Amino acid sequence: MGLSLFVKFIISLLLGSVIGLERESIKNKKQELWTLGGVRTFALVSFLGSISGFLFLNSSSVLGNIITVFVFAAILIYYFITASHAHTTGLTTEVSALFAYLIGWFVITNLIPLPIVVALSIILVLILSNKTKSKIIASTINKNEWNSFLSFAIILLVVLPFLPNIGYRLSDIIFIKSLPISFKLLTLEIINPYHLWLIVVLISGINLLGYVLSKKFGKSKGMYLSSFFGGFMSSTLVNQYLSEKSKTETKNNQKNLVISNVMAYMASVIHIAFFVGILNLNLLFIVLPFLLWIIMACLIYILYLQGKKPPVCKAKINLQFKEQPKLFLVPAIKFALLITGIKILAGIVLIFLGNNVFLGFALISSLAGLDAILINISELAGKAITFNYAVLIIILINVFNLFGKWIYANWKGSKTFSKLTGLFFIIVCLISLIWYLSII
Repeated sequence: MGLSLFVKFIISLLLGSVIGLERESIKNKKQELWTLGGVRTFALVSFLGSISGFLFLNSSSVLGNIITVFVFAAILIYYFITASHAHTTGLTTEVSALFAYLIGWFVITNLIPLPIVVALSIILVLILSNKTKSKIIASTINKNEWNSFLSFAIILLVVLPFLPNIGYRLSDIIFIKSLPISFKLLTLEIINPYHLWLIVVLISGINLLGYVLSKKFGKSKGMYLSSFFGGFMSSTLVNQYLSEKSKTETKNNQKNLVISNVMAYMASVIHIAFFVGILNLNLLFIVLPFLLWIIMACLIYILYLQGKKPPVCKAKINLQFKEQPKLFLVPAIKFALLITGIKILAGIVLIFLGNNVFLGFALISSLAGLDAILINISELAGKAITFNYAVLIIILINVFNLFGKWIYANWKGSKTFSKLTGLFFIIVCLISLIWYLSII
């Protein structure tokens, strides 16, 4: 049962009043003489929007349009008067008044669901009430970071909604049908544009979030949190950084570097769980206990390294990544092509060369990074390969990727750092072996 017209008018008045209250609180603090108004003004503007919406629903759109033009013109005229007398060009309050009018209109017409209108109103008030914080945040964002945020908005809001959610196979390509190709190969799915781009969006979003958190906490919270959040972006990059850093650090600080490395690896395990869950929930239910065991091992090893008294990190080490988050449109397209290429190659290997060669292909691919091959395994599990075999591959690529990190630590890092990293690698291998033997 829908809300009555009277209740909708009340909601419209309340939402307008809340916006007006926020604007009036700013006026009281700054003692501004030239302001559009407060609670009553914004409530009235929202109420006029509701009346216009009511007229629109009752075939009196001409009168509703007149009210709309009147309100918009009045706000515009007031802005020019304010700008000339107060010597200010800010539009925040005037735009807020227009938003209040539209809120009233949408509440009545229900063209946008009421919960969304209320949510947008709350977001508006939060934005308006955090002017100082917004300026501080804006001052810390450089041009490359802004371009990265904009690129993410493009791949999420501009590209993704318009891609077809259809799986295309080799047999869908006209000229390939006539070629003497195996039926199994013809049925191999090449690409699902929407599904593929959704994966790109998710990975880009995680990279962006990891970069923002690492930047925010890197200076204020120290090396551990910075490494953990950096691990969501690239635990391999964190391992490389810490390995090289260990050469110049004192012996007392080596354990702190190893703890940071384990924190980054733990973030990558959470990263694996997230992507497997998004792509194949059934596979996640099977592999989740193993991932939880690994996370538990990470925590225990961290406590072991800390000992009875947590070591103080004497050196002020902050992970400040030189690279900006790779969210530009061209890198996103390149990553999509990489996923597609690995998917096709993995399918061909699996069809013609069998499971063992496919496993070798997955292990080699994992040295460059887990994302692309993990995506393919998650999609194939329960279809082209069994769930148990998929779990085995996930365990092995995780171990193989960690082995590559230890090799780098042994090559570029100090002896202590390499030794402690190698010990952790052995622990992960033993847990992986024991867990897998317990489920087969």
